[in-house]
Amino acid sequence: MRTTRRTTIAPPKAESSAILNAFIDGAMLGMLMASAFIVVSMVSLFMLMKGDSARAQSLFERRAPMTLAMAIVAVAYPTWAVVGGMLGALYRVSLAQAPGGGIGSPNLAYTLAVTLAALALAAPIALLLRRMLAGALALTLVFIGLFGWFLPYFVSA
Repeated sequence: MRTTRRTTIAPPKAESSAILNAFIDGAMLGMLMASAFIVVSMVSLFMLMKGDSARAQSLFERRAPMTLAMAIVAVAYPTWAVVGGMLGALYRVSLAQAPGGGIGSPNLAYTLAVTLAALALAAPIALLLRRMLAGALALTLVFIGLFGWFLPYFVSA
């Protein structure tokens, strides 16, 4: 009886280590993004609380503002850490797939993809929540700055 040995193609150890390092770097920037998100969310929550919207008032009758604030904080950090980690790993993979810098970034394709994705996600939010337009714009700019421009330098260092 003859047994056959399966050979699997595994990524080189150095490359998988680099992707893991990029994931961790991205997660750290995700924590920074979570901090910005929490600040904007708390200001927005306060503005909603002080506003005269019937929909917002019914929300605050069902849930205490403190409960909403704690829920935002509890969910923001792990969520943004995972998003940042995935973007860090995506950047590391994009170095091999689409190298080449531009507009102040070591990888133009990655920076453009992050910028376009951020704008596409922010547009409906800005249209639906017009009272929170400044907050949505601030978070979009922080997202593009952190993940589109700073992350490539942070991961490369």
